[in-house]
Amino acid sequence: MKNFNLYIEQFDYTPIRELFRKKGQLRILKKREYFVRQNEVTQFVALIECGIFRYTCTSDDGNEHIMGYSFQGEFVCDYPSLILGSRTTVCIQAMTDCEVYWLPIHVLNQFWETNMDTQRMGRHAAEILFTEMYQRLLGFYCDTPEQRYIKLMRRCPDLKEKIPLKDIASFLGVTPETVSNIRRKLRYK
Repeated sequence: MKNFNLYIEQFDYTPIRELFRKKGQLRILKKREYFVRQNEVTQFVALIECGIFRYTCTSDDGNEHIMGYSFQGEFVCDYPSLILGSRTTVCIQAMTDCEVYWLPIHVLNQFWETNMDTQRMGRHAAEILFTEMYQRLLGFYCDTPEQRYIKLMRRCPDLKEKIPLKDIASFLGVTPETVSNIRRKLRYK
């Protein structure tokens, strides 16, 4: 699968992955187990060796909304909570059995402070994450649901085999019926 999270394609994360494998703790999370729950303060970031995580938030009316995913070879954490030391606004849950290298944030921060190259690497990674989130926000304002679906499927054509339709719909900010209608319409084009 092409990378769901574009940040992973725009930078060589090899030194960071090596840090996780060398200093991180290998952990197994079972399907539906939480990496972090909403309103907790996260102190860890992880490298996903295998598995899929989903990011959800629950609105005041009790509805759960899919905010994103992390896949094999990517990192999993609630970035704002990690950098600000604030409570998380999302739950991060394993959608499959997952193997991750779990690393305390203070170890990653020590790595960033090693030298100018690692500081640049950390800044560049943060800039890429910001840009990706900004583009997604613009997509919600400027693209139709059909355009968002097409962009997602072009980027990750096999996503529909890994993620249930209702979760794809939630991620796109539409109903499952809307996604079904979009798929039907595209089939007949």
